[in-house]
Amino acid sequence: MAYCEEDQLGYDPTIRLYEDGGVKEIDVYDQESRKTHTYQCIGPIMLATRNFGRHTRCFLCVDCRDKSGEKKVVVKDAWAYATRKKDGNNTVGVRDEVVIMQKIRDKLAGNKELEGKCATLVHGGVVQIIKGDIVEEDNTDTAFGMLLPPSLLSEKHEFRAHRRMAMTPDCVPLQNVDHIDQLIVAAADIMNVHTAIAKTCNILHRDISVNNMLITKLPENKVRGVLIDFDCAKDISKVDCKTRPERTGTYPYMSINNLLMSNVKRTQLDDWESLIYVLCWLGTTGVNPADEEWYDRAGRREINKWQGTEPEDVAMSKRLVLSNMGNFANDILAKFLKLPGYSQLRLLIRDLYKTLFFNESYSLLFHGTRAVDESLFIEEELSDEATSSPDSPVDQDEEQDDDADCAPFKKRADHAQDIADDLLKVLLKEREKALERIRKRYEKEMEAPF
Repeated sequence: MAYCEEDQLGYDPTIRLYEDGGVKEIDVYDQESRKTHTYQCIGPIMLATRNFGRHTRCFLCVDCRDKSGEKKVVVKDAWAYATRKKDGNNTVGVRDEVVIMQKIRDKLAGNKELEGKCATLVHGGVVQIIKGDIVEEDNTDTAFGMLLPPSLLSEKHEFRAHRRMAMTPDCVPLQNVDHIDQLIVAAADIMNVHTAIAKTCNILHRDISVNNMLITKLPENKVRGVLIDFDCAKDISKVDCKTRPERTGTYPYMSINNLLMSNVKRTQLDDWESLIYVLCWLGTTGVNPADEEWYDRAGRREINKWQGTEPEDVAMSKRLVLSNMGNFANDILAKFLKLPGYSQLRLLIRDLYKTLFFNESYSLLFHGTRAVDESLFIEEELSDEATSSPDSPVDQDEEQDDDADCAPFKKRADHAQDIADDLLKVLLKEREKALERIRKRYEKEMEAPF
C-alpha cells in the first residue's frame, strides 16, 4: 500500500480539497469537446450516504472562468453501470446519461416553453485520470487493474464508469413548495417536458420520483418544475422488444408493470402512473415540512405498504388499491391531510387516475389493473370463420403468456401516446387554475398593510 499511487488508494485527483476537507475545485471532462473545465465549489447539495452503488454526489459550483460568480451550475458525480470500452476513447454506457442529456439538450434547443424545466447539460463525460504521460478513464477496471488478476476483471464482473456532469439550472427540492398550487404547477411543468422528451427525443425517463422532481422559485410566488436525473432513462427507439424490460426506479413510485417486471413494454404511461404515486404520497404525508407536522406517522395506511422490501408485495398492494375507484378513494384519497388546498390535489389525482386506468375513450378491456374474460364482450352470433373450433390452431405465444393478467396494461401501452396526451391535458388544465389562485393570493398579499 505504501507504494501505491494516490488514485489507487481512493483519492480523486480531479477534486481538490481545502485543508478542512471541504471541496474546493472539481474538474469536469467534456466528451464532446475533449476538454476539461474546472469549477469552484460553493457547497454540497447531496452527499452519498453509503460506499456502494452509484455513490451519487451533487455540488453547487461556478465556472472558475466566471469572475462574476453568477452563472451557477450543479455538478453531479456518480459511478454508473457501463459496458467496457468499445467506441474510440469513450466508455459506452448501458444507460449513458451524458449521451441522453446531449440529445435532449440539442433536440429541445430553442423551445422557450420548455426552457428551464429540465436539467440541461453544460459539460459531461467520464472522469479522466492523468498518470504521468498517460490519461486513463476512471472506471472499475482501471481502479482495480493493478490490484486484481485479469480473471476477476472479466465480462461477468460488475463494471462501472465514473461520470461527472455540469448542469443547469440551480434548483431546490420539490418539498420547498409553499402550498398545493405550487405543487400542481411544478408537476405540470415536469410532465409537459417529459412528454416533449418522449415525443421529440424518443427518450423515456423511467424514474419519476420525489427526488427527481425539483423546483425553481420565481417572482410573485410562482415556481417552475424541473425534471432531473436521466441515469435510468432509455432511448426507446433502440430498445430490443424481445428483451424483458428491467426494473428501474424506487419502489413507492414504481408502476405495477415495473415492479412485476412484466413483458409489457414500458411507455410514458409507466411514468404517469409513477406521478400519481408521487402525488398520493405527498397528499398523505404533506407537501412541505410545515404540512408534514400534521402527518400521523403511527397511523396504519395502505400506502405504507408501498415502502415494502419485496417488489411483488408492493405491486399487489397497488394493484388492489387501483382496481376500482371505491378502493382508491377509501384507501388512499380519504387518507390525505385535512389542510387547505389538499381537496384540489385530491380531485386532480382522481381525474388522472380515471384518465389512466378507466379512460372512457376505450373499452372495458383497457380498464383496471387485471385482465377480464374477453369472451364476455364478444357477440354470440359470430361467423364460423371468426369462431375457433376445438381443432383450430392456438396462438402459442398467447397460450404460454405468463403475463396474461397484465392484459389491460398491454392494451393501454399500445395506445400510450394518446392516453398520455389525455393525461397532460388534465394536468395542464389544473395548472391554469392553480396559477390563477396563485395570482389572486399574491395580489391579496400585496394589498395587505405591512
